Amino acid sequence: MTKQEFLQRYKDEKLNIGDEYLMVLDAITDEPLVLGCVYNQGKWKVFETRERGGHFVMKEMDNESEAFVFFYEIVLSQHKIQSN
Repeated sequence: MTKQEFLQRYKDEKLNIGDEYLMVLDAITDEPLVLGCVYNQGKWKVFETRERGGHFVMKEMDNESEAFVFFYEIVLSQHKIQSN
């Protein structure tokens, strides 16, 4: 799925990653508690930041669709945690 398709699905399914988490889709950041998927240095990178800052890349992919399918699964998992 593309970035726009992901955003539409996120909105349509009313997914919630929690009040403490932010979702970032434009640049890698070291802000605390971020889930993100960005195009950076020729690769799509799905990343997370820790509570005290600093990021780590969970997965790098060449393909936007693969990256957003993987990111959707991460977001859906976080949504399920928040829903319980």
